[in-house]
Amino acid sequence: MRFFYAVVSVCLVFSGCKTMEESPQKHGAFTRHYESSLFQVTKMGMFSVEMVVREHDLRTGVNTVDLILHDKNDKDVIGARIEVTPWMPDMGHGVFEKPSVKEKGGGLYTVENIILTMSGRWELRVSVTADGMKDSAAFDFPDVKVDRGHDHKMVESPTDLDLSTEKLTEHGEFRVSYKSSAAPVPINMIHTWQVRLKTPDGSSVSGAHISLDGDMPEHGHGLPTEPEVSEGVEQGLYLVEGIKFSMPGWWVMKFNIKSANKADSVTFNLLLKE
Repeated sequence: MRFFYAVVSVCLVFSGCKTMEESPQKHGAFTRHYESSLFQVTKMGMFSVEMVVREHDLRTGVNTVDLILHDKNDKDVIGARIEVTPWMPDMGHGVFEKPSVKEKGGGLYTVENIILTMSGRWELRVSVTADGMKDSAAFDFPDVKVDRGHDHKMVESPTDLDLSTEKLTEHGEFRVSYKSSAAPVPINMIHTWQVRLKTPDGSSVSGAHISLDGDMPEHGHGLPTEPEVSEGVEQGLYLVEGIKFSMPGWWVMKFNIKSANKADSVTFNLLLKE
């Protein structure tokens, strides 16, 4: 029953088992459930940790993995305290925000909000504390690549960055300004921006469609969230909700704007500090 429950839990998380076939194998005293998973026995042999990466490969940006834990008797580990630390061994640093761990039952744990800030070699260091015992394992990812959903290119920060909060769009169709709900603009905190859209002569523009793309050019990745833009109660006011910056440094926020028969874009630079 223990094994059946774990398999059912994993299937629910993955919305079907067609792409992840059950294939139990023995690794010494421990069972590995899936051929496509990553498998480690902790340093002192107290636990086995089986890791399934949701998107098959880690990428820059936000990642989610599932862990199946067994104790040294190959039994499900219930009620464990798990810490997952992303680490770049070649760079000597980790991340600014800790991943969150949720227990799903039957020895299954989901690790969310694994935010990898740049491409290259990463480790996921897993610490397990259960039944008065503590042990750890490390999973190596030698070549984490840039998020497949974005075409981010790594470039150095210019020395003369324009940090204006109000600008004309690229082709002069609109005048755009923004204001953050929190000042200074925060790191690792979801917040809202107010964006005002006007014509070049200062008339408010309502009914526009605005989309946003956030990028960190020096590190080759974007925002860890997907902000949503909606129209505010005032003429020409738009709310951008769900903005979150994952680390300090140079960020670029590009707004794409369509209104009636006009389309244009504007880019704002930010230099965020801890």
